[in-house]
This record gives sequence, C-alpha cells and structure tokens, in this order.
Amino acid sequence: MLKVLRTIFRVRLKHQSGVDLGTTLTAMLHSLAPCLLERSSLTLRSLLCFLTLIMSGLVFTASADIYMYTDKSGNKFFSERKENKNYKLLLRSDSNRAPPSFKNWKAKSYTNIAIPRNTTLQRKYHPIIVNAANKHQLDPAFLHAVITAESAYQRKAISSAGAQGLMQLMPETAKRFGVNDPFDPTQSIFAGALYLKTLLKEFRSKDLALAAYNAGEGAVRRYKRQIPPYPETQQYVSKVLTFYQYYKHNL
Repeated sequence: MLKVLRTIFRVRLKHQSGVDLGTTLTAMLHSLAPCLLERSSLTLRSLLCFLTLIMSGLVFTASADIYMYTDKSGNKFFSERKENKNYKLLLRSDSNRAPPSFKNWKAKSYTNIAIPRNTTLQRKYHPIIVNAANKHQLDPAFLHAVITAESAYQRKAISSAGAQGLMQLMPETAKRFGVNDPFDPTQSIFAGALYLKTLLKEFRSKDLALAAYNAGEGAVRRYKRQIPPYPETQQYVSKVLTFYQYYKHNL
C-alpha cells in the first residue's frame, strides 16, 4: 500500500508540473495494477473505481477549466479543454477568473457563473440542503444547482434588484414563505426549497419552474407556460440544468 501511495503522490506532482495526464495515467496503470490486484486481492471493477477516484482528485486539484458535452444518448463527457463546439464550459478554475462581486449579482450574465472549485461552503451547507430537499421532495443536487447559480454559496449575497441570501429571495417572496432573516442559511434554503416545490407543482417541469424562479410566475404564465424570451432567464435555466446534471454525479 505504501508503494501505491507513493505512486499516487508522484502522479499528482507530475500532473501539476505539466506532464501529459494520459501518459502519467498509463504509467500508473502499469505500476499499480499488479500491486493492487495481487497484494490487495481487488477485482478489476474495484481497480477501475479506484482509478476513477484518483482521476477525479487530479481533475479537481489542477488549475484547469472543465468542459462538458452531452451526446444524443444523454452520455456525459468531460474535458479540461474545449474539444469542439459541442463542449460547454461547466467549471472555471479559480485561477482563471476574478473573484465574484455580489453588488449586481443577478444583473451579471449567467454565462459567467461556474461551479466553485472550493467546496468548503458547499460542504458546510450540504446537510441543510439535504434536509430541505427531503422535506419538500426535491433532489439535493437540484437545490445545489440553484444555489450555485443564485449566490455561489455566499449567504450574504445581495442582488441589484434586492434579492438576498443563498437562495436570492426577494423580500416579498421571503415574507410569503415565512422568512424572518433572509441571510440565515437554514431559513433561506428551506424557503427556497418550498418555493421551488410550489413552482414545480404548478408548472410541472424543472425548466419552467426555474424560469418562474428567475423571472417570476407571472412571466411564465404570460408567455403561455413557456420560458420567457429574456436572455438572462434563458441563460439561467440552461446553466442551472447543466449544474444539476453535474451535481447528480458529483456530490
């Protein structure tokens, strides 16, 4: 096992210093497979799972953007570069962007929002998110996706329109769902979850519920239960659904 750990450590150092990841992983396969299969009596399935975890660690510790492509069958493909026009930016490295400003949070283009690489706040609020999701029959990954787009887990985020907190609730919405302190993570998450549940019950689809969350229920109704033709709202819905697909496999 010590040999395994040493090899993993060398791989991480090589990857961070610029050596080709494919070459490094190939070398790792040759060096680790006999050790893992013979000494630890692991099956091939276990070895593949083990290597997947290692690869995940490499991806998220590296300073690189992450792109995703979904084929016609719904399969997801991830890459550290934009392989072709079908690959969409999913996660931008913290080293490749300036820190976000929350002065005009909801006024900024949703195309610039990405999944935070630093998961400290995500882990901090995850238990609350799970409890709220369970109470209101939602997928925790869906709530994570909304919070990522709304506030990037910044509980004191305030938009130019006056939306506040993790779930960016407008004052009238906060009052409607019994929120006394919009900056309290528990109140914000539970109220936001209940609001989403209400929207899903009315509009019966995640895309329309998200459009209503962003633009208001009235806007979706006015446009005959379709996503309003607002660029911000259309970007928002697309972004949140992309985040949702990512979080479904990476929480």
